[in-house]
Amino acid sequence: MIALVDVNSCYASVESVFRPEITNRPIVVLSNNDGAIIAANRIAKNLGFMSTMCEPYFKVADKLKQANAVVFSSNYVLIHDFSRRFHHTLFNLVPQLETYSVDEAFCDLSEMDKIYDLKLFGKILKDEVWTNACLPCGVGIAKTKVLAKVANKIAKKMDGVFVINEKNIKQVLSDFPLKDVWGLGSASVRKLNLLGIRTAWDFRKYENKDKIQKLLTKVGVKIWQELRGTPCIDFLDVEEKDMIGNSRSYGNDIYSKREIAESIAEFVTNASMTLRKQNSVCFGINVFIHTNSFKDSPQYYGSGFRKFLSGTSDQILLIREAHSIIDEIFKEGYGYKKGGILLSDIRPRNEAQIDLFSKQTDDNEKLNKVLDTINSRWGKNTIRSAACGLGIKEWSRRADFYSRDYTTNWNHLPLLRIS
Repeated sequence: MIALVDVNSCYASVESVFRPEITNRPIVVLSNNDGAIIAANRIAKNLGFMSTMCEPYFKVADKLKQANAVVFSSNYVLIHDFSRRFHHTLFNLVPQLETYSVDEAFCDLSEMDKIYDLKLFGKILKDEVWTNACLPCGVGIAKTKVLAKVANKIAKKMDGVFVINEKNIKQVLSDFPLKDVWGLGSASVRKLNLLGIRTAWDFRKYENKDKIQKLLTKVGVKIWQELRGTPCIDFLDVEEKDMIGNSRSYGNDIYSKREIAESIAEFVTNASMTLRKQNSVCFGINVFIHTNSFKDSPQYYGSGFRKFLSGTSDQILLIREAHSIIDEIFKEGYGYKKGGILLSDIRPRNEAQIDLFSKQTDDNEKLNKVLDTINSRWGKNTIRSAACGLGIKEWSRRADFYSRDYTTNWNHLPLLRIS
C-alpha cells in the first residue's frame, strides 16, 4: 500500500503558521516579482481568486483589498525550511519515502497494514505533520500511486484521510472525473472521451490495452494498469537531475553588464551547490539573457555554451566560464529582464572520466566542500564569491509583500509578549 501525503495550500499555510490572526482571512501568494497569484488558501479560492492559474496580481489587487485579503510575495527560504520539516517528519514514520514536490510525498506502507489499521495510520501521519510542522495535510492511501492520488483528492474534501480498498473502489472511481486522474492531460482526456470514457471507472474497466497504447503510449497504459490496482510506476528515491538550471526575472530592467554578471554568478553558485549535493559533475554550461518581450522596446535574446573536457562542480571555474560567455553575448543599450544558466551533461562524480592533460585535477573540491559546510551550518551566502556582488542588488526580484524568515534568521524571530 502507498500513501500520498499532500499539504493543503502549502504556500498559504506556511505563511499563516506565525500569523494565527490571519488564518480566517483570504490569503494569496504571488509569483516572482509579484507578477501573478500562484497559491491561495481555501477561503481565497472560494472567492474566485484562483479561478485561473497565475492570474495577474494587478488585475485583482482592488478586489483583494475589498475582500480584506492578505497578500504575500513568495518566500522560498521559509517554504524550503517547512518543506524540510514536512519530509523529515514522514521519513521518521515510514519504511521508504519518495519526495514528489515541496509539499507532497509518497510513503511506502509495505507491511504496515499488519501492524496498524491503515486509516488510523493515515491519521497518525496527518497529526504528526501538524505537530512537527504546523501544516494541515491530506492523506490518500491505496495500492498504487495513481489510486493514492485519487484517494488524496477525496481526503481533502473529507476529514483528511481516505483509503481506497476493494469494497469502495467502484463507487470512488465512478464518481471521479477522468480529467482529475493524475498523469492524464487534456489531450489524452479528449481522446478517451471519443471512446465513451468519462470517469476513472470507465477507464479502469476498458479492456483494449492495444488501443490505449496506440492513443496514449506506454505512459497511458501504466496509468490504466495503476487504476486497475497493478503497480507500474516505480517507487523510487529522489532521482538525480540530468540538468540543473537557475534563472530569475529581474525586478527592474538591467542595462549594466556588471549587474548582469553578478546575477549570473549567483545563479551559478546556487546550481553548483545542487550539483555537489548529489555528488555529480557537469560537462557543459549554457548562459542566457533576454529583454522583456511584453514591453514595447528593442528586443534581444543572447545565449552561449561551454563544454568541459573534464567534469566539474567547481563554482569558481563555472563562474569564470559563465562570465566569459557574458562577454560574448552582452549587448549595450538593451534593458534585460531575465537571465539564467543551465548545467548539462551531468554524471556521477565517480563515473566521470577526467581530461588526461588537465592542470586542475583537484577541481577545487576541498575548497568547495569547506564553503558548502560553512554555508550549510551558518546560513546560505555566509561565504560567497565576490563575483556575486556586494551591497544592494538592483537586479534582485521585486517582493513588496515579503514575509519574515522566521525560522532561519535570528533577526526575524517572532517575539512573545506576556502581560
